[in-house]
Amino acid sequence: MIALTGCLCACQQEDELEPLDVTNSFATSPGATDEETKLKENFYNTTGCHLLFNDTLRHEYKGTDENGKPYYETELLGLEYQLTSTSNFRFKFDYLQTLEQKRQVTAFLQNDLLPYIKNVMPYSLLVANGIDEYQRNTMDVSYDYVGSPLTYNNLRCLALNVSRLWGLTQEERKAYAQDICCEIIFASFGGTAGNKYTDGKAGQFFSINYNNYSTPKSYWWDPTNILNPLELGFLEDPYENNFSSPKEDAVAYIKACLSMTEEEFFEKYGENDINGYTRQKYDIIKPLLEATGIKFN
Repeated sequence: MIALTGCLCACQQEDELEPLDVTNSFATSPGATDEETKLKENFYNTTGCHLLFNDTLRHEYKGTDENGKPYYETELLGLEYQLTSTSNFRFKFDYLQTLEQKRQVTAFLQNDLLPYIKNVMPYSLLVANGIDEYQRNTMDVSYDYVGSPLTYNNLRCLALNVSRLWGLTQEERKAYAQDICCEIIFASFGGTAGNKYTDGKAGQFFSINYNNYSTPKSYWWDPTNILNPLELGFLEDPYENNFSSPKEDAVAYIKACLSMTEEEFFEKYGENDINGYTRQKYDIIKPLLEATGIKFN
């Protein structure tokens, strides 16, 4: 009892813990009043989402090194980083160059896109005039260009390629906003690419075609037997030799479900559903979409 009392007294004499003063690298610089900062702050106050125009989050002068040269501490967004792993992809961004471009993009986000995605906003949104994606070559240390995605995301950011935005009519802007919305909904499901998103909110959906995604439509031991993606639960068949990726599959379902009634959906896709996979996937993803409150019609 005496020893225990001593311990209690010792604990009571400890200094109170104080939280560390941690800077949020996604937030605007304190005291900044330039027009770009105002755009970002207004966007955050409206949406709760940090707006970025550059993947450099922080570049702070830290003094000089032993040779008298200045050195800096830099923090990059790092889209290739996931919670527990690093992907084999790297990204190159074409930044928006003028304040007027940034104003136009911000207006598009707030007026055309926000009405759809206000319930599934990412933590931050990096907007670029182009995104080039590169995948590591397994034969050496180089990276090969694989495409220019509309979006790419990790846990703390969704990068958006707005190169298609310029010169669109109002009706085309609406369709473009819906395309982006579908990809943001996909991102909101969570999960990791390495697990083909089966570890996210829509895991059951992705598990149905887990072994098909991005693989050849025929087996190496029976190359003449070509599997039909439309009979295995896919809504689209865009590639000659391979099945769609998990993201392509989910986005196709999201767009169809938000654009059609159930009757219209199965009138269009039900004929190929000879194995029942399309029905299974529809029944899984439909409640997830209803929970977002998003509708296209």
